[in-house]
Amino acid sequence: MIGSFQKICNGIEKEFARNRALHGERIHCGPGCTQCCHQLFQISEIEAAVLSAGVRTLPEPTQNQLRARAQEYAGARARLVSEKGEQEAWGGLPPEGTRLACPALEDGVCTVYQWRPFICRKYGMPLWNPDRPGRVYACELNFQAGEEIEDGRLIQIQTALHGEQKQLQRDWDRRELPREDRPLTVARAILEDFSGWVQTTEATSGA
Repeated sequence: MIGSFQKICNGIEKEFARNRALHGERIHCGPGCTQCCHQLFQISEIEAAVLSAGVRTLPEPTQNQLRARAQEYAGARARLVSEKGEQEAWGGLPPEGTRLACPALEDGVCTVYQWRPFICRKYGMPLWNPDRPGRVYACELNFQAGEEIEDGRLIQIQTALHGEQKQLQRDWDRRELPREDRPLTVARAILEDFSGWVQTTEATSGA
């Protein structure tokens, strides 16, 4: 399953590169552009497993800094959700008053970049979600509201990527791997050790 996870990551990165080539300077994502890193979002079990395992390979001082920020984030997130509900501006920027910096963010750079979840890899390019087919979503810093996005391949490519993610989750469930009742977040993947799930996925790879 880790191979399937990496295949999807590679597919997303290829799609992002295609969009950069197509849209040029309109996509100016890079270090220091972090508004999308203030989103409240949840991650899947396999994303949590990969992230958790990756964090535990970092130097101990870095891990300690991440845990301190994650602990602070967890409390702030709980208060924000209690006051305003679960805010999630899929594909765009979070509304004012609902923004909270990801605990992995440090000086405008993601400290867990190579293990980041799928959605973090997608932000910035125009997004198509078959589950929300009414519109193409895009970051307001790259594309103006109502701006026409011409791309004859977007729906086909991103529908396929979406299907691969769905299949990965079905494979996880089919193998009866752990499922969490509470929302999984980047903060939880830092604070709690889900790295054992990586070995579990490999142990059941023939299931």
